[in-house]
Amino acid sequence: MSASNDATRQPFPHSPFRRLVARRPVVAFLLMAFVFSWTIMLPLLLSESGFGVLPFALPWQVFGSLMSIFGLALPAFLVTAAKDGKEGVRDLLRRILRWRVRVRWYLIALFGLLVATLLGAIPFLGVAPLGALARNWPLLFTVFLPGVLVPFVFVNLWEETAWTGFMQHTIQEGRGPLLASAMVAPFFALIHMPGFFVAGFISDEKTPLSQFPSVLLQVGILAVFAVFIRVLIMWLYNGSGQSVLVVGLFHSAFNMTNGQKITPELLGLPAGLASLIPSLAVLVVAVLLVVFTRGRLANEPTRGAARPAEARRAVTGRPRVR
Repeated sequence: MSASNDATRQPFPHSPFRRLVARRPVVAFLLMAFVFSWTIMLPLLLSESGFGVLPFALPWQVFGSLMSIFGLALPAFLVTAAKDGKEGVRDLLRRILRWRVRVRWYLIALFGLLVATLLGAIPFLGVAPLGALARNWPLLFTVFLPGVLVPFVFVNLWEETAWTGFMQHTIQEGRGPLLASAMVAPFFALIHMPGFFVAGFISDEKTPLSQFPSVLLQVGILAVFAVFIRVLIMWLYNGSGQSVLVVGLFHSAFNMTNGQKITPELLGLPAGLASLIPSLAVLVVAVLLVVFTRGRLANEPTRGAARPAEARRAVTGRPRVR
């Protein structure tokens, strides 16, 4: 073989650890994600905000950001580097920063759930939500958009780098978008479990450790609901040309819309409906997307570029180790 051909070869993982990661990337990612994330959360759990072992409170916002960046995104990059090398890392970065997409995807990501909530409120409350929106529309710019963009930069973009940009993307390639959504959902829910014991992280009140069975039930309910969220996210990801950026915006907008942060004042919704209607909207839209796309969720593999490993095989002719 010529020296030029040798130069074009990408070296395969040379250590047993890297070979193992390359063979089981999703398992390796999950192991690292849970170890890293829950270790980062430990000081917060022990503080006054959690179990009260430490005699001081810690800011949960900082730990939420650290967990997203170092507990989730970092393992995604490490596994990608072991599996696909530098080209794989560059590909993941391109998908994270893919901003040149059609405007409609930004509008859907930012305002789609809010519009669906408004439409869903009309059968319950008549035209009152429309009147409330007409009076309170400045809140879209003073409360809603800042409340979306700040968590997006520090939390949700990095969360979705892991769950969508790495895990759903990887599973979709072999098993399709529906199974990818269903497989990610339970892990997405479970990794949030420590947050149930911290005031402000999941809810305003912290949960005593004695109520651990109740927390497990809540995590189970979240895991079921997360399937529908992940279906919506998978559709957005595929439809926007695999933009993690768009998906991160939707995740942040969902957090802002669902519950007490903006919808009660903006749309004049009672407290119960402020959580119920956005959740129902997610369920209905996700089911409709599955039906009308026949489960493809805008996934068109022939449009995308070859995966890094496939591109490497095309150059070198070396089969991928399985």
